[in-house]
Amino acid sequence: MLRSLSIRRIGVIDDASIEFGPGFTALTGETGAGKTMVITGLGLLMGRRLDSRRAGVSSTVSGRVGLAPGTPVHERLDELGAEVEDGEILVVRRVTKDGRSRAHIGGVPVPVGTLGEIVGGEITIHGQSDQLRLREPAAQLGALDSVLGAEGRRLLAEHRLLFREFASLERELKELSSSLRDREQREAELTEILQEIEQAGTFEGEDDALRTEIERLDDAAQSLTALEGALMHLAGDEASSVLTHADAAAASLTQAPGASQVLDRIIALRDESSDIAREISLLRDGWEASPGRLEEAQERLHELTVLVREYGRRLGGAENVSELLLHSREALEALRALEDGAARLDELDKRRVELDAELARIADALSGERHEAAAKLAAEIENELAGLEMPGASLRIDVTPAPRSASGTDGVSFTMQPHPGAEYMPVATGASGGELSRVMLALEVAIASLADVSDGGAPPVFVFDEIDAGIGGRAARAVGERLSRLAENAQVIVVTHLPQVASWASCHVRIVKETHSDGGEDRTVSRIEPLEGEARVRELARMLAGDAESDAALEHAAELLATSTEARGA
Repeated sequence: MLRSLSIRRIGVIDDASIEFGPGFTALTGETGAGKTMVITGLGLLMGRRLDSRRAGVSSTVSGRVGLAPGTPVHERLDELGAEVEDGEILVVRRVTKDGRSRAHIGGVPVPVGTLGEIVGGEITIHGQSDQLRLREPAAQLGALDSVLGAEGRRLLAEHRLLFREFASLERELKELSSSLRDREQREAELTEILQEIEQAGTFEGEDDALRTEIERLDDAAQSLTALEGALMHLAGDEASSVLTHADAAAASLTQAPGASQVLDRIIALRDESSDIAREISLLRDGWEASPGRLEEAQERLHELTVLVREYGRRLGGAENVSELLLHSREALEALRALEDGAARLDELDKRRVELDAELARIADALSGERHEAAAKLAAEIENELAGLEMPGASLRIDVTPAPRSASGTDGVSFTMQPHPGAEYMPVATGASGGELSRVMLALEVAIASLADVSDGGAPPVFVFDEIDAGIGGRAARAVGERLSRLAENAQVIVVTHLPQVASWASCHVRIVKETHSDGGEDRTVSRIEPLEGEARVRELARMLAGDAESDAALEHAAELLATSTEARGA
């Protein structure tokens, strides 16, 4: 049940809130006052898009929706982590001026599509252009199934359960059959691959270890070359070595009187160079450099790279030796698992035959229940149509064979004969706008009267946007009466211009358009006000005569309200 609705900046509604109670709520007001904006706000809560013509400002809609305990929607809310407070959920939808949308359910951000999944399952909006129950075959089947008796509902639930098992079994059968067909070829291929891997004698991480070793050996070779070069320059046999030049310089200076200090320094340089040469020699001797091992490691790494490149793709995309070994083991285990595949295939096929027979039996019984329900629903709809000033209209609900689905093997179509002698046509095309609205209302009232509500589910919420357009007089009064009857088992919210309809409401809300001066500029905004007593009579008088001050209109309005109130026993 819809508890409340708050709207900010949608059309002429700047900031308004409505509290909804159970039963029938009528929304009235002058043309252009913003009644349809309320419907637009509800549509946003259900995940619908905001009309681009209304973009350009940031809009926010929030609503509180009451939920019946134990319904499936609670499980979905638990999955989301949404907060349910006192059996109610807060839903918020924001649309920025550039068209971006944000949604929250119970304080949790959710995709806009989730609003349709959760809120859309609680609220149904009907208008002249979206009578989905009358247009979509799947929705027509759902409408018929909603009036099934206890046995029909049991059969439908059992069929859906077994159909899920059947569909899962069929997928497994298909996959297993395909696997068994490819097994021999795959086994031969895998055997060849595993033999090649085994002959290679590799181990996990060998390629990574080789890369590390090659890097170390390469560094060692480079270092050894550098050390030997330095040693050669310091103490080698070359004429240009440091020690050779130092010895020659010392020999020369011994013949030079007064050069003793310089000679001492040269001798010290020679001694220091000799020490450095010894340290470099020791450092060189400590390095292990094996050109042969480096070449050997490089060749082995090349072999492993070729092995991974050749077989890695065939084993699921392995990119190194470790992955190659892992995938090869997994592939071998998969092949071993298929050794009992033939027996498993026979087992699955046997169960498929059993399920097929059981589904056929249940579908046949379900079809019988649907034919019975279709006759009852069609008769109830025709009865309602007669009360809605369409006494000559005839509606037929055909249950015909259809490909098997979770819902059985039935297709459903609603066809209508608007008057005797006319051809039966789909209701969406065989009725005028006003007739279509009444057929839709008759359908909802008929379903509400026939549906079994003993399961404790939440009462449905129906929102009707000017479905009474194109009718008047006795038909309008009949529409109001039917809406009131529908509200006995549902929450009904109606946008209407007809006083004959509004007078039947248990709650009456008026949308008023006003013009205010804001900074020297006139702004038109709407406000929402609940009506009771004299205020409601004046609004009905305005709807009747266009003049809320007319004594005759006020008298007529009071009489109309009294008559409707008495008729609904309020």
